[in-house]
Amino acid sequence: MKTVVLLSTRRLPPTYFDTVREDLGNQELSLDVIAWMPPSGWVADKVNTFTLIGPGRMPKAPAPEPVVEADPTEEAPDAVIAPEAVAGPESVVGEAEVAPAAAEVPADAAEDEAATPAASAEEVESKADSPQPTETPAGAAPTTPAGAASTTPAGAAGAASGGASASSRPAGKPRVTGLKRVRKALGWRYRRARKVAGKVLPKAIKTSAPVKFLRGNRASKDLGKTYWGRIESRRDVLTTIAQADVVIALDAGAIWAGWNLGQRRGSVPVVLGLPAARRELDQLKATTKAAAGNG
Repeated sequence: MKTVVLLSTRRLPPTYFDTVREDLGNQELSLDVIAWMPPSGWVADKVNTFTLIGPGRMPKAPAPEPVVEADPTEEAPDAVIAPEAVAGPESVVGEAEVAPAAAEVPADAAEDEAATPAASAEEVESKADSPQPTETPAGAAPTTPAGAASTTPAGAAGAASGGASASSRPAGKPRVTGLKRVRKALGWRYRRARKVAGKVLPKAIKTSAPVKFLRGNRASKDLGKTYWGRIESRRDVLTTIAQADVVIALDAGAIWAGWNLGQRRGSVPVVLGLPAARRELDQLKATTKAAAGNG
């Protein structure tokens, strides 16, 4: 199994490492990542080690999925009905004998039953039409009509609103004095000067390709030096690189670190990009086969 070390200064998604394995020929590889930024997701199952030497924190492990256990007391949806639950022939015969007896009810009894619901309905309608006196509970206050005037004095309402507004008013912040005031004044003047300077240059110049290239080159150069300084000061990172078969710089921010590693460790090939790494791995594989055949 070959060991590959990836140098990166960008945020890498977990699916990117599957792409790396495909571009390198789906070989048996052990991926060790030395990154400036944490990945966008959980990568413990994608790489061998992931060393973060920049700002940020590694993402937390995903919560395990809860295991749903079947309740033995619940009845299965396709359960077979027990034979005892089926009605027996004796019960069927009994219902058949009761049905003719119920059909022999006298006609006079049927007329009385039909008249009783009608009478009860007429009584309910007469009670609903008659006005019902309203009773006031012993401890309840009498209701005030809609048109009655309110007996609350106006002065009391104004005093209540004034007190509420006074209590809800926030307290003032303490005034900044001394050295802190001087720093705030300098920061305000700096931001104002930067804003004015930004308005002086036309938008076509600020968004032009040469200006963007210079800004990106300066940012990547500063990041590349900082990234290499972190690698140089970490013994565990240097040990991981010393055990690698191929070191790959994945982006522009990692080029400076890759160049310095190539100058210091000539035995470990350091390349830029995945295609060059694929050629190095193929050469190592061919060399290993040739050595095995000669032996």
